[in-house]
Amino acid sequence: YKNKTIYSFDKKIELLKNAINAVKISWQEGFCELALNRNKLLLESMAQIKKVDLHKELKINFLGEISLDAGGIIREWFTTIFQALEGEKLKLFVVSDTNEFSYIINPFLSHNEENFEYFAFIGKLIVKALFDNITVNICFNKLIYKMILQEQITFDDLVFIDNPLYSSLKNLKETRLFDDPNSNYEQIKDLELYYSVEMKDIYNHMHSLELMEKGREMNVIYLDDFIKKRIYFMIGMYEPFIKVIRDTIYNFIPKDIITNFTSDEFELILNGRPFIDVEEWRLFTEYKEPYSVNHYIIIWFWEIISKLSQEELSNLLLFSTGSGRVPLGGFAALESNRGNIAKYTIESIPYNRGCKNFIKAHTCFNRLD
Repeated sequence: YKNKTIYSFDKKIELLKNAINAVKISWQEGFCELALNRNKLLLESMAQIKKVDLHKELKINFLGEISLDAGGIIREWFTTIFQALEGEKLKLFVVSDTNEFSYIINPFLSHNEENFEYFAFIGKLIVKALFDNITVNICFNKLIYKMILQEQITFDDLVFIDNPLYSSLKNLKETRLFDDPNSNYEQIKDLELYYSVEMKDIYNHMHSLELMEKGREMNVIYLDDFIKKRIYFMIGMYEPFIKVIRDTIYNFIPKDIITNFTSDEFELILNGRPFIDVEEWRLFTEYKEPYSVNHYIIIWFWEIISKLSQEELSNLLLFSTGSGRVPLGGFAALESNRGNIAKYTIESIPYNRGCKNFIKAHTCFNRLD
């Protein structure tokens, strides 16, 4: 496992951008477009992206809608696509049994061509998000990022998929019974811990899976050996699908560049900041005349915004920028799809009595009317 602390985080970002810019095709040389029906969004996206050169700028065209994608629509597309991939319908992922909400790969997922195609598609989505510096909201479990980057999986990583099991094993370690298994053999045997694991499938059916041959009949005497086999078993469940994601990413971005990052850093690059700071949002917002920071409408606006929950703030940000997450560089780093700074902007529009005067958003330019 390589030393990932050789470079500073800023240096790693610089190396990633240089690697991407070396192969990325300028928008001036053309773009690719996905023409999609919202009712068949996922399947049509998967089919059409096979013909797309991911090195080129990508635009999304929702059939039957009048729109021009200058960056906002593709951000919305990313959000909608990942919601579909993580949803219950496909059963690709399940909610992990942990304190923090996240999705882990369905451990009972069939190893068939269709499912592997979904994970290749996920790999392409990650590549495109990195290429175009798009912040996406992927609720992936921490273990997925660690395995993509081939970080060493340890005992503490069990907490990411099965918190009760992790807590139980940690308590057993702290008893120190297993430090001297010969002297404490009878006590250890009374624990009735075997080389097997109980897991529920998506239909809530319980399965007893063996960690080794005749594991259900074999008492655990050496706890570290059990933990080692449990980790190996966990990696084996997910690795075939993770490998598809990993190999897809490496087809576009050199492995040495990607594996510079720690899993925490990589998650931050893709997902942006998890917390929305209203004061930072206000500080980096611009206004079109007659609005200004002291205009009474703007004062009302921020008074209301300051009372919203994080989920409501995320929904507002999604409505007006196409992404519900703040980019790595914060609100000061909001961009258009071509990498130009496009700060959050509020503009006044006329009020027409008797008409439906709705707030409007221009997600391509991060503007609220």
